[in-house]
Amino acid sequence: MSLNSIDFSDATPGTPAVLTSKTGRTIGGIVLVAALLQWMPGLEPLRWLPADLTTMLPRLFRAAPVAPVQIEGTVDDDSLLAMVPDQPPETPGVKNPVRLPPVGDDAMTMYAQAGPVSLPPDPGEEGPDDEIPPGMAEAAASFAPYDDGTASEEDPEVVTQFFQSDANLPAPPRVRTTDTGLPLLAIEDPQRSMDRFYRSLQRVQKKAPGATARVVHYGDSLITGDYVTNTMRRLLQTRFGDAGHGFVLAGKPAPWYRRENLKLETSDGWSINRMTQPTIEDGAYGLGAVTFRTTNKGEWVQMTPEGEDLNKTVSKMEVYYYAQPRGGQFQMGIDGRMIDVSTKADKAASRKAEIQMNEGHHTFKLKTLGNGEVRLFGMVMERDGPGVVYDALGLDGARAALLKRMDPDHWHDQIRLRRPDLLVLHYGTNESQAENLGIRTYAADLSQQVGHLRAALPGVSCLLVAPMDRADKTEDGKLVTRPVVKRIVLAQRRVAYEQGCAFWNTWAAMGGEGSMAKWYKSGLGGGDLTHPTRGGARRIGSMLFAALMDGYAEYLKTHP
Repeated sequence: MSLNSIDFSDATPGTPAVLTSKTGRTIGGIVLVAALLQWMPGLEPLRWLPADLTTMLPRLFRAAPVAPVQIEGTVDDDSLLAMVPDQPPETPGVKNPVRLPPVGDDAMTMYAQAGPVSLPPDPGEEGPDDEIPPGMAEAAASFAPYDDGTASEEDPEVVTQFFQSDANLPAPPRVRTTDTGLPLLAIEDPQRSMDRFYRSLQRVQKKAPGATARVVHYGDSLITGDYVTNTMRRLLQTRFGDAGHGFVLAGKPAPWYRRENLKLETSDGWSINRMTQPTIEDGAYGLGAVTFRTTNKGEWVQMTPEGEDLNKTVSKMEVYYYAQPRGGQFQMGIDGRMIDVSTKADKAASRKAEIQMNEGHHTFKLKTLGNGEVRLFGMVMERDGPGVVYDALGLDGARAALLKRMDPDHWHDQIRLRRPDLLVLHYGTNESQAENLGIRTYAADLSQQVGHLRAALPGVSCLLVAPMDRADKTEDGKLVTRPVVKRIVLAQRRVAYEQGCAFWNTWAAMGGEGSMAKWYKSGLGGGDLTHPTRGGARRIGSMLFAALMDGYAEYLKTHP
């Protein structure tokens, strides 16, 4: 007879049968609570399972332990922030940030802005730096990629000799170190593409009223979670001034999409089309390569600042939307005060609606009213300068070649609406999945997209950022650099030089050959041997910031 077949209902209180029943329930409850403690947020101190569950297995079944590796150099914010000398303000005594005086307790201005979109003015005085860099005019004139026959990922006869070396290019810069030993690899910028951004940064540092330096950083999954870009934004805004969160997508194209210091919430009735997938036929994806659509009434988007030292307040909010013949309506506003916006137009066009208000902590909400399709791209939350805005436009699975899915005219309009001073292209991770990547085709695709961006904003600063190292495990268990990564880095460097863009070599800054193996063993690289951990992402952002400040300090020597 089994214990489960015993009937305890007629058992006398205090007898072993009843005690067994009570003890079983008690033990079961304890086990359940103990299990829940392992995953409930905020209860980390009560967790009893080890972070690495393999340590509970017998040694016979465990993987060989990985010897820890110490990566030289310390990430220290104070040391990084001190890399740039102070600049005297244009008007002595001006505080940073400059805040407009309140007009009234309920002061709020709302209006819709339509196209056509004009080119933004260049900051500072015009001069030789405003000339179109060599190679850009040719790229703008012809965007057609060419196929050298090496693009097949299945073809074992792929030839990869193109862009195999730095022949005919200047010698790459040597790696130096900061005061704390952090690797400092200079941005390569022989054609001084970065000068426009440096001028904008200088105006911000001199506290010119309303001066804002804007960065648009395109990338893949490394940027989707706002890890590297969060470090860049935090350091730049701490050093030069906080001008807001910047451009944020109108929803979450992936569960892990996030923006630091901002709570983003949406209803569930939005259809999402991405440059990656699912795509949309007209190629109008907006600035961030994602569009959010609905014909339903009552769908909503809400954004609330959550910053403490930075990104606490806003004084301007914008909605980037698609105007079209059968466009619907939506309401937008702050703190419960709303206005109606119609997206109906005679022809399709990129537009934005803007709200200006007294600076403070405001919750922004948008709600659809129906009467047609409402199609959104994103929202902007900013505050009065001087300060820096850093947009993170990362998309999982993104590759430079996929940018061809963006309609060129639409993309140009979106970039001009945003008016950045610096455009960053940070791709290569997903391309490195293909061991037999056709480098000629890859370089042509990348050159095409750089040309698109430069044609949209002639003279804008342009920076190509190389991918991280990526490791493969050999048959004997060693971790080695995947060969295609080096070919991608070399191709990007050559395209940057030919297109008149600046270039920063993430791969070399990490340590070059075999660096991902070292990062993984030190806790800076992820278990997929491709992505960084949070600490690794912070280190990359800190190294890029150091390189940017190194270049800016050199600029100030000749532009006081």
